[in-house]
Amino acid sequence: MHALQFLIAIVAAYFNYRHARGNRLVFTALTVWTTLSLSIVAADTFRLFEWVPAVEWVRAFGVFWFVIAGPLLLARSLWRHAEKSAPVDSGRRMVLRAGAVLAAAPLTGVAFAIREAHREPQVRELTMPVFDLHPDLEGLRLVQISDIHLSPFFSREELRRVIDQANSLSADLALVTGDLISSSSDPLDQAIAELRRLRARAGIYGCLGNHEILAGVEALTATLGRQNGIRFLRSEAEVLHFGKAKLNVAGVDYQRINRPYLVGAQELLRPDTTNLLLSHSPDVFPVAAKQGWDVTLSGHTHGGQVQFEYVHPKMNPARFSTPFVYGQFRQGRSSMFVTSGLGTIGIPARLGAKPEIALIRLTAASAKA
Repeated sequence: MHALQFLIAIVAAYFNYRHARGNRLVFTALTVWTTLSLSIVAADTFRLFEWVPAVEWVRAFGVFWFVIAGPLLLARSLWRHAEKSAPVDSGRRMVLRAGAVLAAAPLTGVAFAIREAHREPQVRELTMPVFDLHPDLEGLRLVQISDIHLSPFFSREELRRVIDQANSLSADLALVTGDLISSSSDPLDQAIAELRRLRARAGIYGCLGNHEILAGVEALTATLGRQNGIRFLRSEAEVLHFGKAKLNVAGVDYQRINRPYLVGAQELLRPDTTNLLLSHSPDVFPVAAKQGWDVTLSGHTHGGQVQFEYVHPKMNPARFSTPFVYGQFRQGRSSMFVTSGLGTIGIPARLGAKPEIALIRLTAASAKA
């Protein structure tokens, strides 16, 4: 995120110098944002001092500038041209005014997407087929929460309501698959304090996401979790007992791209049990299937966060980085579910990817499946 923000800031500075000097509003706004953005990148990178939650506001402003200010400036320009048109040229004036209205129309979509991001999460219920599932694990209920991103754009009060909603599902096991916060300035302690309220008879387990790494709080998250009854599994596994059945729950830290996935994870597998892997990144699935994990639970993608798959299946930005954007996947005897999660990153908006809590029921897979 730091590198991307730095690149955007440099591009904005160049655009500002070459093209925006004639527009005082554009020039001032971009100058302020570029200065703040570069300062925040430097401070975060070198740990000069702790930034207040304004970090997220600056990042969001950079994106919203292009989403909102761009169309508004275009609409303003078209409207001015319409007003300057000769009175007799009513047809041209009408076309320009219509263009101005259409240029400003995306603002309605932005407002809707912001509202969607703060709707009460939907409960996504699904069954996960597992080969050779012990009868005592049939119908086992797993509640999965992911990508909370507790920050100025997702409050503790919202998370509290999510926890209450999850507790109403009467799950056997609660699972948290990473990205509790967005940056080092966000209140990790508050996220843990709310997550400890999860109720499941077999406890709360989790794994770490890329934003725990970016914030430099991997060890702190594990420590705070342990102090609050949450076990974040960092290349670790724990065998849970349900009647006469055993469920082996393992977790790994976020698996960085361009590096081998799940190195050593096969050593966490247990024979004669159902093996469940928690991995924030869904890209590990082919390796997980090859190693022999029965079920993998992931998040990370936010389902695309802002996507238009209802128009065309390829209109989802997350598909540029992974084929495992959202939903259930199957490879051989292994299954994976990728949740769209709860929070947002970059901009506090969701479109076509509703926030959700996942309720997963294990069921025996047939030989023909």
